[in-house]
Amino acid sequence: MRATTRALGLLLAAAAGVAIACSSDSANPPSGPTSAISLANRPFFTSLPTGYRLEVLLDGLALPTSLAATPDGRLLVTEQETGKVRVVQDGRLLAEPWFELPVFTAEEEEFIAQELGLVTIAVDPLFAENGFVYIYYTEQDDDGSRRTVFGRLREVEGRGTDLTKLVTIELAPIKRHIAGGIAFDGDGAILLGVGDHELPELAPRLDSLAGKVLRIDREGAALPDNPFVGRADADPRVFAYGLRNPFGVTVDRLTGRAYITENRNVAGDAVYELVAAADYGWPTDEIVLREPLVIYDVPMGMAGIVAYGGDALPEFAGDLFYCTYHNGGGLHWSEPGPVDGYDLARRDRLIAPGCNTGVTEGADGFLYLLVYGEGKLMRISR
Repeated sequence: MRATTRALGLLLAAAAGVAIACSSDSANPPSGPTSAISLANRPFFTSLPTGYRLEVLLDGLALPTSLAATPDGRLLVTEQETGKVRVVQDGRLLAEPWFELPVFTAEEEEFIAQELGLVTIAVDPLFAENGFVYIYYTEQDDDGSRRTVFGRLREVEGRGTDLTKLVTIELAPIKRHIAGGIAFDGDGAILLGVGDHELPELAPRLDSLAGKVLRIDREGAALPDNPFVGRADADPRVFAYGLRNPFGVTVDRLTGRAYITENRNVAGDAVYELVAAADYGWPTDEIVLREPLVIYDVPMGMAGIVAYGGDALPEFAGDLFYCTYHNGGGLHWSEPGPVDGYDLARRDRLIAPGCNTGVTEGADGFLYLLVYGEGKLMRISR
């Protein structure tokens, strides 16, 4: 990360991490925070499984924030400040962007990081049929009004076209907390993480989209079985609330369970299982122990997350992989299933340096991860 650039930084501080975590019984999620936790030291550094390798695939990306795979083997990568969606094909970064749009990013300051611009991307599970790709970004009009947008694109002859704004959030954060995690659940619904937009008082309000996970269809409308449908005091698109900055969202396609990465202010950065109608406590509680898989007592900068469901890396089957921005970044390997008591070594293993924004599973079943400040794309293969 460049010290004076406008950088993604998911939180302000960069401190060495001490992990706090508890065991999970997700079959019976609690109605409120639990009270028993276990204290442990920093994430365990561990080697990749035998025969697995980590390599730099390419560089030359400009502040890459997120990536998504198409069924034909390409990777689409978002660049935060250029507003470009870049294409990686056959291990090469193509010169022509797949799509480009003007985005709003904050003014540069040396002591603070910013998270605005073109932040996240996702490829529709039915991409081969509909060609849909989704992006999350901030924009500014000529009159200075700003907003956050969740939009849909359609691929035509290898390029993104027909931008349709599905969700607009008419808030104007100065620099941070728009989040942007995108995933698809087993019913094909879109799960969208929306940050509190620097307005923490909106996170617990069900009539606001800020500080929530939304569950919507491909047109941006609420699903009829959403938990708050029919309530006069709630936006029907809201699925879960009380969040500060849920940058990552993923769904395990084998089990159907969904997970989020959440960023708090001083302590409480965590990986949670996403539960319908759940209140994750922000801003009332800094640390909420609603069955977290991993929770930290210092800022870690929780970023992209993916549930691995492929066959090419069998040692990873059914496990979670998430990036952290602070302390130089890193790719964490976590087993989401029940463990015997609490085994931190199976909850938080640091297996690769530098992964500080996005991670995804490619069509080839390998893991691909981004190094933000250095503009690199890395791959774990075997």
